Amino acid sequence: MTLPALPPLVVAQVVEALPARLAARLDAAVDTARSWPHADDPDAVVIRVDETTLVRVKHGANTADDITCSCLLAPRCLHRAAVVSLASTAAPQADNQVETAATAPDPASHLAHGATARPVTAAENAAAEALWRCAGQLLNRGVAGYGAADQAALLRAAHEARALRLPRAASAAVRVVERVRAHHADDVTFDLPALIDDLRDLMTTAHGLQRGRPLHGISRRDYTATADARLYGLFCEPVVTASGYAGAVTHLIDAGGRRFTIAGIRPGDPIDALRAAGSPAEIGDARPTHHELARGGLIVAGLRATADGRLSSGRDVRAVRAAGAEWTQPPLDELWNVPYAEQRVASAAARARPPEERDPDSDLLFLNGWLSGVSRDGVTFRTADDVEVLLIAAHDTPVLRYVDNLRVLARAAGAAVRVVGRPAGRRRVAALAAAADWLPDRYGSHVDLGVDQLRAADIDTDAPSAIALLSVDATPGPPIHLLERRVQRAVVSGRLAVAGDPADIAFLQRSAMPRAAAYAQALDESVFVQRDAFGRASAGSFDRYGKAWLAAALYVATVAVASDAEP
Repeated sequence: MTLPALPPLVVAQVVEALPARLAARLDAAVDTARSWPHADDPDAVVIRVDETTLVRVKHGANTADDITCSCLLAPRCLHRAAVVSLASTAAPQADNQVETAATAPDPASHLAHGATARPVTAAENAAAEALWRCAGQLLNRGVAGYGAADQAALLRAAHEARALRLPRAASAAVRVVERVRAHHADDVTFDLPALIDDLRDLMTTAHGLQRGRPLHGISRRDYTATADARLYGLFCEPVVTASGYAGAVTHLIDAGGRRFTIAGIRPGDPIDALRAAGSPAEIGDARPTHHELARGGLIVAGLRATADGRLSSGRDVRAVRAAGAEWTQPPLDELWNVPYAEQRVASAAARARPPEERDPDSDLLFLNGWLSGVSRDGVTFRTADDVEVLLIAAHDTPVLRYVDNLRVLARAAGAAVRVVGRPAGRRRVAALAAAADWLPDRYGSHVDLGVDQLRAADIDTDAPSAIALLSVDATPGPPIHLLERRVQRAVVSGRLAVAGDPADIAFLQRSAMPRAAAYAQALDESVFVQRDAFGRASAGSFDRYGKAWLAAALYVATVAVASDAEP
């Protein structure tokens, strides 16, 4: 079901209007609502519940009154609440995944980055406390038990936070809800590590605000004027989100090396991401498709962009098409002249800062080297500075072409190639685009691995074809997984599933990881509810559990960032 995106407050108001007896049945109604047929009218989406009951959701709905139902219980009916619980959110979606470099046991000590000068007010403190409580419910119940009413409560808290100018916490809360919904819908885009990242960001920010740390965040939706520019296309990337959006993003660079993006992302299915690559990239009067722009260029007057490099397509922007550049030509070729180790350190440092402080596309890696073989998980690649990495699919959604294209590239073991990708773990890179002088000219300057479709016949018959089964970085790393599993179990199955084998803690101690052992022990101990003399659960017991999980999650993220910085 494709519905108009709804503001968090609208969802919260509709769900909160339910009587208690109906609220208890909401989750079952949401599951049923997924199969309700719908049709798109000029002014609304109409959902047919049965022969006599229709729910109408106006396009651009901005209040609870814009969602109506024809049943006798409306507006306090399950039908409206179930429908809005399936809609994506209209709140701004800043990618605020924060990973810090601190390692102290107190979660608040991880919050030194990204502070602003504005002090935390009493109202902001209360909003942060509400967000913390809602996030704690997810850790108590697990993602499967975090129902529509819980999600609505978190969206209500997100609305209050945004109204108080706390965009970082509000955006993280909305992302958490969208990922929970993706899990409930058995969506192939559901990403557990991403949910953990967003939940960690939400709780880090909420806890810091409660401690008086000014982690308000910065709205990144403002466009500022910059100098006129000549832009060169880098590559086009299909986008599929857990919140039901799909589209394409084209990455560009100017003559001075600054990177930009222009996106066309709307509610849709994964197949719409491929279609978007062939749709116009709207900027000024120039209307090349994303696929064309990724291989061409623009001359732009009145250029306006956000701090993270997103280009405006406003009326004042004037743009005309221009010739692009090969990856081996300036100004693009400079991107591949930086050693892999330096890029990895810079990427890890960027991930340790709040998003609003990161440079545009700071998470991209530009690899120059050779395809060296294939392993069980991807294609092995040896960089020009003699570091072996594993290229893996950036997305495993079957509609996108990443997996198929990597299988074709594996046939060219020994061939020289340039790759653009993102860090995906220690010595792992999610490959996004590739270029080689032996690839057919019909692809243009490069191949967008998520959009284009390579064929076996595209592999040069003169290129080496022997495929070796290689192992990338066989040296065992620290046993951080013993702590990471506890962090994951809390999110997947809730509080009662967290505690692990006590032998894990002793093993972490023997492995010279006393801090990880301390976090694991604290998390195991926190799952037991403390009660008073009358058997009532202590409120502080739940707070202690949330803090223990956050400290463990931050430490796991710290180790991941440190591992990514290793060459």
